[in-house]
Formats: sequence, structure tokens, C-alpha cells
Amino acid sequence: MRRSRRGSAFRTGVALLATAALAPIASLSATAGPPSKPFVQGTQTVAAYDYDNAVHERIQVDVPGVDADANGVKDQVTVDIIRPGEAAEAGIDIPVIIQASPYYAGDPKNYFDDAGTRQVYGSWLDNYFVPRGYAVAFVDMPGTFRSTGCSDVGADYEVLGTKAVIDWLNNRVPGHTPDGAKAKADWSTGKAGMIGVSWNGTIANSVASTGVRGLETIVPIAAISSWYDYTRGFGVPFYDEYMGFLHDYVSNDASPRCEELTGEIEQDSDTRTGSYSRFWDPRNYRLDAGKVKASVYVVHGLGDENVKTRHFGEWWDELAKRNVPRKIFLHQGVHLDGFSFRDEWVDKLHPWFDYWLQGLKNDVMKTPQATVQREDGSFVDEPRWPATGVKNTKLNLSKAQNAKTGGLSIGTGSSDPVSFTGTSQESADTVVLDPTAQRTDRAVFLSNDLEQSVRMSGTGKVSVRVKVNKVAAGIKARLVDYGTATRYRDVTNVPNTSVCWGDGNTLDTGCYAKTQINTAVSDASIAVRTLADIGHYKSLNRKESLQSGKWYDLSFELNADDVVFTAGHRLGLVLTVEPDNPSVPFTGATVTLDPAKSSLTLPLTNAPDLATADTPQSRIPADSLAQPEPSKDPVELMRQFVEASR
Repeated sequence: MRRSRRGSAFRTGVALLATAALAPIASLSATAGPPSKPFVQGTQTVAAYDYDNAVHERIQVDVPGVDADANGVKDQVTVDIIRPGEAAEAGIDIPVIIQASPYYAGDPKNYFDDAGTRQVYGSWLDNYFVPRGYAVAFVDMPGTFRSTGCSDVGADYEVLGTKAVIDWLNNRVPGHTPDGAKAKADWSTGKAGMIGVSWNGTIANSVASTGVRGLETIVPIAAISSWYDYTRGFGVPFYDEYMGFLHDYVSNDASPRCEELTGEIEQDSDTRTGSYSRFWDPRNYRLDAGKVKASVYVVHGLGDENVKTRHFGEWWDELAKRNVPRKIFLHQGVHLDGFSFRDEWVDKLHPWFDYWLQGLKNDVMKTPQATVQREDGSFVDEPRWPATGVKNTKLNLSKAQNAKTGGLSIGTGSSDPVSFTGTSQESADTVVLDPTAQRTDRAVFLSNDLEQSVRMSGTGKVSVRVKVNKVAAGIKARLVDYGTATRYRDVTNVPNTSVCWGDGNTLDTGCYAKTQINTAVSDASIAVRTLADIGHYKSLNRKESLQSGKWYDLSFELNADDVVFTAGHRLGLVLTVEPDNPSVPFTGATVTLDPAKSSLTLPLTNAPDLATADTPQSRIPADSLAQPEPSKDPVELMRQFVEASR
């Protein structure tokens, strides 16, 4: 499960770019005199330094006022730094790119040995950016690997411990070498950026939400913005005892520590009700979006069912309200690093860091705000996200008497009730197939045939009025594109090899197969899946027992998306009954929905195409799905967490 950092998907060919960029340096005229910063040419950094001459050092940073493991000693965070030796010799101060992680215990040989000597070139970040005048720092998050203290799954111990590294870079907290000597970052400008995938990107969000001075930018990739929303779907826990599982995984990766905290975290997370409480506040970074001083470059896969798309969508919305400088890069892949799309991604990340960390006036903030990979695999730059021209459009539900399926339009809804039944098991995605067939385990609402393409860009919402014949039940909304199309699929291949990098300037290309585009003809493509607990209809803070025969109004946001529904297709909403909690026995339930008091609101372009409901009476042949279902195994999700973070 814990593969070597050398065998990662995104530790790939950027080192070749570093080698190629050395050539222009050698051709500079000797009579021009050396520039004050040889790694700067015009408004960009170039590979001027030899990675093999880099300085490697380990620093242990004190965490002020924190003794999480209660051993009477202030917690310390371990930081491994790689920086260009030539810059240090010339007295040139440089900024720092930080990647903090709870996963570095997977293979100690892949980092620094006890003497502080680099054993293997660890990631594309240091291979690419160190020759360009940056330092790269790898941080063991508190309670993991060589850092002391305790992990607490996204809360204060992790956040304050990682924040201390930025404070040390700005001479606000002390640091020491492994032999106890005082260490100062007198080689640093004090400017720092944070980047990472999955949990590594989540810590970037969390540290930015403290407003720490010196953190100039973050690049959260496939990152969590609220741990409640990572482990819950509007009151429905995705897995039993998941917070305890997460804590145990990172805390006991190398050796057992803070074991009693595992049980405390699980108990306080309240899996039995799935409700939100103050326990989640320090793990909900959206609450502190107003403190963010750093710029933010959001990267996320539109097919990510591990860290679901609502994490970037709702984080983005909070940043937008506060005019935080920001950009966004959305791709059609799953839980991946942006470097999986290196031809497009690196050319955008490099000037971003040059602008925010090196202070180069490259006009990066005047370039389009958004890059979106479309369904055919092409990348499109756009002036803003959500897309220009998108309007929140309320689509009413209707169900004529004896009709095989319901309608979905901006016309007036119908009052004829719709009932559907669930069992003790979760429904499968195959429930969306053959939407005009009569079935008792779903409610289907279809738009008319689209006269022209309709784009959804942003976060939608489902509002339903329902009654339930049991004391508890969940409901799942699937937004579906019905129609034949050629679609993009991620086929990134990451063989289980132990070596990707060579000497820092070469690449073993056998370790990585680039993401490709396949022709995949399908009849039903699920754009969004979102789960909610009807018992949390009043508030996420309290779960209510349902009374049979009583109507309840429930509203919940869909996971964010950017999808084009092609002309000739139909847009569908499929509702199913689900278990409300995996830790409480569920025997099934029947839900009755009032379409006239229910609706689907989507951020759409060309919404007038949905002005009338043309409810089909003939069969729509949707016999296959465009994508697989998300994993229902927490161990598999953790494997994805680890692999994406390498």
C-alpha cells in the first residue's frame, strides 16, 4: 500500500525540461557579465544551477505552545530541504516551495539517511525547481515519520505544526539541526508556497486559512476543504469509523504513537448520527476563508470520487466572495496530480510560482483564470470560472399520471406523487440505465431532447418534498447525460516499480504511461452523484427521527461540475433510496416525492432549451455507463490518497 516515492505517477519527465533549459545559459555572452540572479531571464526563471550541487539539509522546527503527545517536550516538525548550492555561495536569497505530507514514512531510504545525505531524487518538484532558483522543502506533518507530536486528521495539531515551518523561514520560531545546533533560514527570502495532492494539498488549504504571513501562494490539488464533507454526504457517513481509520493509518505508519487519540477522534466525530458539531470546525477550512492572504491555484479532477468535487467548488466560492487572487485547473481525470497532464500543467504552474514567489512581472494574473479539460480531452482556457454566461436555472419536476417517467423543465411542475423503494443495500449506478422502463427502485425525471448543447458549470442544488415510511432514510441524486457520445477516459498506468528518477536530470520513462484519450461510446454518463440524509432536513447539526406520513423539505448542494450536455441528448435526474448510516442497521424504506414542491437548480448556459417537458413514451436505449462507480472500500480510497500524494 505504501509505495516508494520513487515509484510515483507524477515523478516524471519534467527533469528532461530542466536539462533542456540549461542550453541557453551556456550561450550567454561572457562580456555581458553575470546577472545578479543567473536563474532569471527576463520574466521567467530558467535552469541555471546543477541539481547535483544542491545543498541538502534537515531541520527540526519547534511548534510554539504545542505538546500534543504530552511528553513534556515541545513538539518538533522535521523538514528536509533541497536548495541550490551556487545561490548560497553567491549570497542570493531564494523562496521555498513546501510539500507537507503524512506519508513519508513509507520508505525512509527514499528521502535522507540519518546523516542527512540524499539517497534518491525524490520528486519532480525538486528536480525541476531547484535548478531554477527555488528551495524545495519536504515536511513530515506532526505525529508522522520523524516529526514528534500527534496527528489529529486535519485539526490544530497538524495545522499549527506545519504553519511553524513558514514561521521558521521568517525567523519567528526556532529551528535546529539534528545535532542540536541552532538553524536559521538566512538563505531564504521568507516567501513560501505550498503544493500537494490529496492530504498533502489539504494541509495547504488549512495553513492558508490561518492567514500566516510569508505564505504567498498555495496549489491545492485534489484537496479537501472540509473533513466533514470528505467523510459525510449531507449527514450520511460514507464509511463506519472512518475518522478513526484515517488517524490510525497515518499515526501508526512507522511506529505506534498517540494511539488513544484514534478512539477519541472517532468518538468525537459522531459516526452514529453523522451530524456536524464543533469537532468539525477546525477541520472546515471554508469557515476561515476570510483569513486567506495567499493566492490560490486550485487543481481538481472532475471525475474525482475520492475527494469529491464539492471540495474545490465550495472552497472556490468562498475565495471568490473575498476576491482572493486565484486560478483553477480542471481535468477529466480522477484522483490525480496535475502533473499527470504535464504538457499543459507545468507551463501554467511555473509562471505562477515565478510571479508569486520570485516577484517576476510576467503578467500571469492577466491570463485566463480557468483551464478546463473538455470531454474530448482538449484543454480550453477561459476568462473565469464558473463559465461566463452561466445562470442558476430552476428546473421543475413533473410526473403525469400513468407516465413511464417524469419530466424536467422550467415549466410548471405536477402534483402527482412518485414513490420509490430502497433495500438495506446501497443502489448501484446501473439504476440509471434504461430510464423509461418502469421500476420501483427509482424516480426518473428527463428533459426534452436538447436542441443545442447545454453546459453546466458550478454547483447545483436539489430540493425535494418527501415523506418516508420509516424513521430514517437517505436519498441519492444522480445527474445523468443520456445519449451516445465519444468520451475521455483516464488510462494513466503506474507500474509498481521502485525507481523512476535517475540522477535528477534524466528520466526512466518506463515508470509512467501518459494519460490518453480513448473512444468510449456510452448511453448514460453520470455527471454528478450526491448523497443526503433526510433526517438532517432541518440542519446538519441534528438528526431527526422521521414520522411516517409527514412531509419533509430537504435541500442539498450537488457536487460541483463542469460538463457539456450535447445537442440531441437528454438531461436526467435519478433519485434513489439509500441507507442513512453504515453504523446503524437499515432494512429499507419507501420514499414518496411531491414533484410540484421539488426542483433541480443547475448553473446552466442555454437554459431556454429546457422550456418544455417532452416526456418520452418510447424507450430510451441507455444500456451502458460511461464510467465506473466510485470505490466503496475505505482501504482503496486510502491507497488512492497515498498514491496521488507521492
